[in-house]
Amino acid sequence: HHAEMMPQFALPRIYQPRLENFAMGLAFLLIGLAKKVLLADSWAPLADDLFDSPVSAAVHAGEAWRGVLAYTLQIYFDFSGYSDMAIGLSLLIGVRLPFNFNSPYQATSIIDFWRRWHMTLSRFLRDYLYFPLGGNRRGSVRRYVNLMITMLLGGLWHGASWTFVVWGGLHGIYLAINHAWRFLRDRVAGLAAAGASAALRLIGRSLAMTLTLFAVVIAWVFFRAHSGQEAWHILGTMFAARASGPAPEQVIALPTVLSLAAGFALATMARNSQQIIDGSMAAAVRRIAAGGWRVVALGAVVGAELTAIAMLALISASRSTTEFIYFNF
Repeated sequence: HHAEMMPQFALPRIYQPRLENFAMGLAFLLIGLAKKVLLADSWAPLADDLFDSPVSAAVHAGEAWRGVLAYTLQIYFDFSGYSDMAIGLSLLIGVRLPFNFNSPYQATSIIDFWRRWHMTLSRFLRDYLYFPLGGNRRGSVRRYVNLMITMLLGGLWHGASWTFVVWGGLHGIYLAINHAWRFLRDRVAGLAAAGASAALRLIGRSLAMTLTLFAVVIAWVFFRAHSGQEAWHILGTMFAARASGPAPEQVIALPTVLSLAAGFALATMARNSQQIIDGSMAAAVRRIAAGGWRVVALGAVVGAELTAIAMLALISASRSTTEFIYFNF
């Protein structure tokens, strides 16, 4: 948004090069590059094996789940890495771009998910589609219609394909159900929830996160599939009443299982780049800047970051890498 970006240009300090900004910008760049090179690209082959196979190919349920879960991780770390790199590059020259991700896979509802995922697009759809359509000011039925229109157009924004329309429609349905559930919960179960113990609230939060992530995973099938036929074939395989024999060895191979488990642990439990850099690192940089040997200390930080970035660049150059997913949109 224009309003998010322009006020900072009225501040004189934005035109003054600062070593602190350079150090933090490189940190964002380093984290974003690591997300892309070390994480997203490592899961890309698993997703491609599934989604680039012929629809007629025999696929085991385990292979389908492996590919879909791999894509769920790939698109998050690929796109959030891309966003982190853009934020880092702009911060090198003192310009602060708005954050685009806030741990979306830690969301406890679809409403919460869209406040965390691709936040710049979410705000654009809200301000220029949902609100002009009337938002929630014209009754519940109109709210649900407005939600569906907004999400269908949001899906179409990604490309002129029915798979994107279905993806947007699914999220529109999710949001409508979520709003209806919140209305019922507040009316019927509000007092019970207020008196719940800490343990019950923790269990409820964990279940809400799991259900939200499950819904998001299902929708990603349509987002990644080349056609509706392929998407339905994959979903049918994932939820087949009986698997076609034992799972192939590559599906249950320990490195594959550990890789996916580690990825979801990072996505659902770890702090995100904004929390790390604007929190812990910013405090450390301020302490360094306030102490003696400021230039030397910050220079050492910058040197270490540049070394790590160079190493990641060499790793990327030494193996085949995929382009950023959102370069296609």
